[in-house]
Amino acid sequence: MILMSFWSFLKELFNNWSEDRVSSKAAALAYYMLFSLAPILLICISIVGMVFGEEASRSQILSQASSLIGREPALQIQEIIQNANKPNNSFVTKIASFIILLFSASGVFTEIQVGLNEIWGVKINPNKTWFTKIKNRFFPFVIVLGVAFLLLVSLIFSTFLAILGKYLNYIVGTSILRDFIISHVFSFVLITFLFAMTFKVLPDVILKWRDVWLGALITSVLFSCGKILIEFYLIQFHKFSVFGAAGSLIIILIWMFYSSQIFFIGVEITKILFINEGKKIVIMRNAIKENK
Repeated sequence: MILMSFWSFLKELFNNWSEDRVSSKAAALAYYMLFSLAPILLICISIVGMVFGEEASRSQILSQASSLIGREPALQIQEIIQNANKPNNSFVTKIASFIILLFSASGVFTEIQVGLNEIWGVKINPNKTWFTKIKNRFFPFVIVLGVAFLLLVSLIFSTFLAILGKYLNYIVGTSILRDFIISHVFSFVLITFLFAMTFKVLPDVILKWRDVWLGALITSVLFSCGKILIEFYLIQFHKFSVFGAAGSLIIILIWMFYSSQIFFIGVEITKILFINEGKKIVIMRNAIKENK
């Protein structure tokens, strides 16, 4: 019975994946992520750097990127950040640059919001007021700042564990345990919360936290398992070396496309679980139901 239910769930997931054109959405999101990567990272570095300093925030981001996609692509990302972050002493120029970065970074979250709405079968009401349009445009900025805040929390927690480890060095295996907590447990919790926040906040449907936690947890498991597989693939098969310097960029694109696929599959899982519980989709006032 459980096997049949699981098989039915997989069939429904595959049908939704096909009907909602998840691969196309993932490709579009990967494209937006490529151009929004530098602005998002620069904003995170600026915010986290206010507390820990720019160098500490840069090294933390490089460390997180290395654990996700490997050291070589992470170094490529570091080079992108350095090229994009040209020093400028003009205060007005810095403010203008930060605003441009916000608009650039919000593009990827706007694309995510559109994809989520299509999966949930809703769309923004074209007859909405200008105030609502402006509010919806600025809303992704909050998500960008939220990502920076999560990175700040991650850095604070890592620093706390490092300090705690110095006082507990006499305990056998403390450093190993600390590294395991930082690299696996805490990262998994952080990713799960980020998925849950995105699933709940971005789509124009009314969802409660309990409606998204299980889907976010499953998405994090798929993301973590897939991360191991794609890292193994990139280590074992050096097919991208023939592309020279572009090889790292191709690896980043592959990782972005894979991550986007997992993300939208997680949204589909959340929707299936939501509907199978007998709940009805309630749309927000600024949205209308989309006829597929």
